[in-house]
Amino acid sequence: MVTRVLIADDDPRITEIHHHYVSKFEGFEVIGLSNTLEDTKLQIEVMEPQLLLLDIYFPDGSGIELLKEIRLRSQALDIIPITAAKEVRLLQEALRGGVFDYILKPVVFSRFEQTLRRYRTHHSNLQSLDSLNQSDIDRIIHQEKPTDSPRMDSGLPKGIDPVTLDKILEEMKEGSTMFTSEEMAERVGASRTTARRYLEYLVSRGSVEVDVSYGGVGRPERIYRMTR
Repeated sequence: MVTRVLIADDDPRITEIHHHYVSKFEGFEVIGLSNTLEDTKLQIEVMEPQLLLLDIYFPDGSGIELLKEIRLRSQALDIIPITAAKEVRLLQEALRGGVFDYILKPVVFSRFEQTLRRYRTHHSNLQSLDSLNQSDIDRIIHQEKPTDSPRMDSGLPKGIDPVTLDKILEEMKEGSTMFTSEEMAERVGASRTTARRYLEYLVSRGSVEVDVSYGGVGRPERIYRMTR
């Protein structure tokens, strides 16, 4: 399922940058760009996006007020403010309005990436369930991992960052069945040495298994896949 995204910011250059960022992710489609609140309201009605990336400051009003209007109409629309607004009051109002996240400008791509991945996982979790138990709710609302996840350990070895570890695990689960360390490095934006360190850690934990390919010229290549 593809998530339809509307990007609203008073600066056309920013909307184009965010459009470029979103286009890097499978499962998301930008269906509109808007530079005024009035146009944003119109596009919401006509295009029916599922996710709105919303600035807060517009010449014709406040993104927070638009958020409140959307919630009053009970529209099924997820909202992520992307703004230079650092006032605690505005963050509190946004949270009361049920925003999925709150990102400050200037946007760092890795932070943007983290949000879209979390958003995708969140909706994938929801769609996979027919009914709920408490652990399902905790995983969806609090982003808690199952107890067999490496992040739930009391501690990780030095040099193993939990965020990077989760990114690699996601790629292992969602990508092709087998990866070399070089292929994984390209997917997560890390060096080959770093990717191999994380993959070998997962091998040591039993989450990933490794095989050796002797094809081609040169040294044998290690191939990684999720443990069956």
